[in-house]
Amino acid sequence: MAAEDFDGLARDRKGHAEQYDVLILDGSHKHSLTSARSLARAGLRVAVGESIGQYPPHHEPPSFQSRYCARALVLPDYVTEPAAYAEAILAFVREHGIRVILPVGDANITLLAPHRERFAEINSFLAVASDASLEIANDKTRTLEVASKLDIAYPKSVQVQSVEDLSTAEAQFGYPYVLKPTISWTGAVANRMVPLEVMNAAEATEATERFLSTGCEVIAQQLATGAREGVSLFIVNGELYGYCGCHALRTTPPLGGVSVMRQSIPVSEELLNAAVSLATTIGVEGPSEVEFRRDASGRPLLMEINARLAGTLENAIHSGVNFPQMIWQWGTGQPIDKVTSYQTGVRTRWLAGDMRWLWDGVMQAGRPDSVPLSRGLVTFTGEFFRTRHYDFVDPRDMRPAFAEAWDTLGIVKKQWDNRKQWQKDQNQS
Repeated sequence: MAAEDFDGLARDRKGHAEQYDVLILDGSHKHSLTSARSLARAGLRVAVGESIGQYPPHHEPPSFQSRYCARALVLPDYVTEPAAYAEAILAFVREHGIRVILPVGDANITLLAPHRERFAEINSFLAVASDASLEIANDKTRTLEVASKLDIAYPKSVQVQSVEDLSTAEAQFGYPYVLKPTISWTGAVANRMVPLEVMNAAEATEATERFLSTGCEVIAQQLATGAREGVSLFIVNGELYGYCGCHALRTTPPLGGVSVMRQSIPVSEELLNAAVSLATTIGVEGPSEVEFRRDASGRPLLMEINARLAGTLENAIHSGVNFPQMIWQWGTGQPIDKVTSYQTGVRTRWLAGDMRWLWDGVMQAGRPDSVPLSRGLVTFTGEFFRTRHYDFVDPRDMRPAFAEAWDTLGIVKKQWDNRKQWQKDQNQS
């Protein structure tokens, strides 16, 4: 499907603006495609939008290629033109009778949340958590304060206000440990800050200075190296309507970024209670994910809560928990279908991301979560015999998979060229 510019308005044969039920934003995100497929198969007309600055030139987001995308909408760059971006969405929603707007990325949630009342005035529902809950969920320090009151375990932590505080972290944890900005998004919505493991004082100093220079606060945490487990929740008015447990087997970056290989797992009563208690105490409604990582003794430690759809959405849907459908019901005031059980042992894979995991793991030899080349190759290739479900791949809707494969080839070529240039520079030095 060819994308249309935000200034264009699709109309039917009688000249009326075409109507759509849902507008899904962040079309470059893989779980936007998953959401579009789910809602369109339920009989809804789905429009998918993306900011023009969020994908490479001449490469439309794969979700724009989906047969389930009734309208592909190119929006202004939300980094350079945030006001124009919001106004374009409001105009599109008003013109086309959109009932639910679903942003799936943190930047869009941060940018659009202040406009929720304007959407309500045109009878449209912005499917994001309340401002008060977002303020806590998006701030790791405030989240940990709530967790402490609820007796939910989390890694030993030290507030870092200057590089002088790093000596306290070193004394408590030793190296390696993790440095985290307390807020992932600072300044412009495009300025995403990600946690880093630091192996020595020089790395710790460099990372701290960089984080502090953006104006964000920083915490140091003891490194946990066990299993990464997430609990996706759907809560409205304090009532749990569905959940799904997921073990992130591999992520990119390896320390703990986007999951590229994951498996649905049962959730213990203790872990579920902790996740629900945290979400309800903060006041998060709608979809959310509470992430844990186990320490060397197997004890689950709270990492964070994300007040949005999880990147593991594909896994949840294949396991029998349809979070996008719940969002539609929530946003339109319909009864929400409760899901009390789901299939465990379901494995889903993002192949391009798994390739990045292999590359990162090999290139970062000696760092936490890195893998030797031989073991990485065995793990990577062996997965083809274990996993049936792949992100982007659907026999009834293959164009997004082809588009994503083309994008991946471009990334591989770029990495290969960068590697050759690095080797050339090394030989000349």
